[in-house]
Amino acid sequence: MIRRALVIVTVIAVLAVGVGGMRFLISQRKPPPRQATEVTGKLVRVMTVQPQEAPLVIEGFGTVRAKTEWSAVPEISGPVIRRSPYLRAGLHMRRGEVLFEIDPRPYELAARRIQAQITQYRKDIAVLQQQQRNHEASLRIAKRNLAIAQAELKRDDTLVKKGTISSRERNRQRQTRNDIEQAVQTAQNNLQLIGPRIATAEASIATARVQLAEAKLQLEKTTLVMPFDGQVLSSDVDLGEYVQAGREVAKLHDTTAVEIPISLTLDDLKWLPGLSPEALRTASDHAAAPFAQLPPATVQWRGETQVYTWQGHVGRWEAGLDARTRTLTLVVEVREPWKQFQPGEQPPLQPGMFCQVSIVARRVPNAVVIPRAALRPDQTVFVAINNALAIRPVRVLHVQKDRALLTAGLRAGEPLVVSPLTAPVVGMQLRLREVAPETLFSPLPSGSSAPAATVRTGGGSMSEGG
Repeated sequence: MIRRALVIVTVIAVLAVGVGGMRFLISQRKPPPRQATEVTGKLVRVMTVQPQEAPLVIEGFGTVRAKTEWSAVPEISGPVIRRSPYLRAGLHMRRGEVLFEIDPRPYELAARRIQAQITQYRKDIAVLQQQQRNHEASLRIAKRNLAIAQAELKRDDTLVKKGTISSRERNRQRQTRNDIEQAVQTAQNNLQLIGPRIATAEASIATARVQLAEAKLQLEKTTLVMPFDGQVLSSDVDLGEYVQAGREVAKLHDTTAVEIPISLTLDDLKWLPGLSPEALRTASDHAAAPFAQLPPATVQWRGETQVYTWQGHVGRWEAGLDARTRTLTLVVEVREPWKQFQPGEQPPLQPGMFCQVSIVARRVPNAVVIPRAALRPDQTVFVAINNALAIRPVRVLHVQKDRALLTAGLRAGEPLVVSPLTAPVVGMQLRLREVAPETLFSPLPSGSSAPAATVRTGGGSMSEGG
């Protein structure tokens, strides 16, 4: 009994001490410090708007082609006696170099034969002219004899009337006069025939001269020469081979100029007002500075590790719209595509390359270039006003690959939101992180300045309405 009472007392004492200690510890506990939670906005990227003069660039793509392709087709037949060692596919030949020569001997002989005929005709004319002079002299003598015979006959008529001579003697004199008249007539006839015979011989000389010119032309055609600086595409002629007139034996293309046809929409056409037919004709007529009055173009070809650039000019339009794409084909010409060629560094601009062509159509003053992704479908953009989201309508002049050119709606210094926003709400709080504009655009072609938004020149603003 006593032991049981002690156990109970001990347990109660231990519980009392534990409860007291717990209460003491609880009374000594300090409350945790309170920390206010800061409300933050959405983090977005922005670029600072700076209007300035910006280029309006028309871009297109096309495959380079030779401006001029030439098929070497002999106009005469014969065996090849000389052939250029450079007449091989891939090799280059200069203007005026001989491609090959056909045996000229048959044509030389033909020219000599015709020349001999001309010489013979000239000798015939000389003989005829001498005969003409002889007949003229004979005619003069016959006429004098006829005058004498006429006088004698008249005298005999008088003597017959007087009975001095007989009628038979007078008749003999009359016969003599008739013979002399016949001689005069013969001389006149012969003289009249000489003129047409000389004219016939002269016509034969004229015909022979034409034939001689044709023979010399045929002789010139025995040698085929390069009409321009070019590259051999194919060759099918060897030394000693008999070539037929009218059969293609080689094909070459001009290396002094290439063309790149690009497809443009009718909307792009309005930015190129200077390309009227008369302007194109006038520009092409200026041989000293061709196309100087037409918009310049930059041609770029992307290699495996580098982008290569050439400068050219707009050349012409091709006729009509493409029936499938309903686009116009603009032809850009690049002169001297091999001029920048450096082995291992810069390739030549050759047919078959697929290139990007950029044409600076005009320069727009006081414009703003923004990323195309920042332009909304309803022609508005997001701006940050006092770190709050706002919507601003803008006037879009032109939209191209990765940028849009604006002429109204934004003020200088405003932060333009370039980050994509999901469920945007006007007035929502933003946290801004400015980015360099040059990181938002692909580089413009050489020859045109950077977009207006990439240069911080300060000053000026775009009017709200214009």
